[in-house]
Amino acid sequence: MGAVLVHIDLDGDRPHAASLAALAAGRLLASSWGATLYAALVVHDTTTRAAPESTAQVVSAGNLPALERTQELLARAGADKIVVALTDVAPSPLWATVGGAWQGVLDHLRPRVVLFGADSPSSAELAPRTGARLGARLLLRARAVGVEDVELRDRDGGYVRSSDSGAAVAVIGGPQPAAGCDEDVDLVMLVMPGSSDDRVELIGTQPAELIHLTGAIVALGEDAAADAAIAKNARKLATALGAPLVSPPTIARSTPLSPDVLIAIGNVTADVAGATSLIRIAPNAGKQVDGALTGPIGSSLIELLDALGGGS
Repeated sequence: MGAVLVHIDLDGDRPHAASLAALAAGRLLASSWGATLYAALVVHDTTTRAAPESTAQVVSAGNLPALERTQELLARAGADKIVVALTDVAPSPLWATVGGAWQGVLDHLRPRVVLFGADSPSSAELAPRTGARLGARLLLRARAVGVEDVELRDRDGGYVRSSDSGAAVAVIGGPQPAAGCDEDVDLVMLVMPGSSDDRVELIGTQPAELIHLTGAIVALGEDAAADAAIAKNARKLATALGAPLVSPPTIARSTPLSPDVLIAIGNVTADVAGATSLIRIAPNAGKQVDGALTGPIGSSLIELLDALGGGS
């Protein structure tokens, strides 16, 4: 029987509550199957280096005494063994920063089942990627049910048993069951070479904020904004549509927009969602537009205002 592996996110210096819930469910599963339960976490450490051409190397835990409390908590929650992947990159819930270290854990253990806490920071990113790397089934919002005959079930009734072939990755939801286990647990430290993806520059871990999620936007390009008459009529158009008017430097190419309709006047370039209808008012409409008024911008804008009854 292969190992049952639980990914542990840290909340400060303590295991995340959702990860502990997944660990408690993993304890039930591992006990039912007669498998070893591993808890694995990625820890930032700049003092221990691995050779660039090497695979994961097992090292001593002496350099990280702060792990003693985490080790104790994970042991109490049911872990048989704890694996710590050391990386010189500050962990974040992105494969680009922790994927190399996490892949080293997967290669080292070759788990039968991998569990993530549904509400843990890394589950949305790491769970599906782990499933893809292992060629495993992915069960979302699964729950561990039963005591003697433990099963992992998803919302559609799919389940994983010890007799199934292949690996599985499950995202575990639900409260953390109480667990009391032996605090004497093995700790394995893996130092990972080159754990981050050097091709990715991490700017931040917060989701990008989309502005103007619905409705319409009137966007005025730099060339059109320089013409006072066009700028005045653009404001009229925005008023007639009940839409905001944006223009440089208010809008930049990298500003994410997701309106229902974007009316671009002049040489506007913007990052818009695929569902946005793009209407361009410019001498050259270009490609990938849903509608256009070509010709002189000033007369095209007046024509549109007249059609909308906002020309006066």
